[in-house]
Amino acid sequence: MTKKVADAVAEGARRVSKVTVEAKIANSVSTDDVVGADGFAFGSPSHFGFMSGKVLTLLTDLYSIRDKIVGKPVTVFTTGAGDQGKALENLERILEAFDPEFVKPGIAIETVPGRAHSWELDKANAAALGERLAKAVAKEKPYDTKDLF
Repeated sequence: MTKKVADAVAEGARRVSKVTVEAKIANSVSTDDVVGADGFAFGSPSHFGFMSGKVLTLLTDLYSIRDKIVGKPVTVFTTGAGDQGKALENLERILEAFDPEFVKPGIAIETVPGRAHSWELDKANAAALGERLAKAVAKEKPYDTKDLF
């Protein structure tokens, strides 16, 4: 489900002209990718109110180059069967150390049938989040092509 949401965020970001989007999974992101990008959407499944270990490892690895993220637009999203709101808060709390320009609110998507919203609603919310992120990136340097993760 997290990949479906990431794809919807990317789809929304692509609605903004002069913005290019590249979706990557946590263990395939390099420091060069981060340095070259102008904005980020970090997404994770939630596990007992925490982000996935892969996302936490990525953020730990990126901490040494956090100065390359300062002021860049960042948003977050989580998916899960409970406590995804807490996972979203934890993800935001860690990212505060990178001093980004947060694009809020992020989204926490419930995935348990019967408690979850319809996919159409979640997809629309995710796309709107991606569009808000891309607009924040485009405002920074509207004359240039942007890369988002």
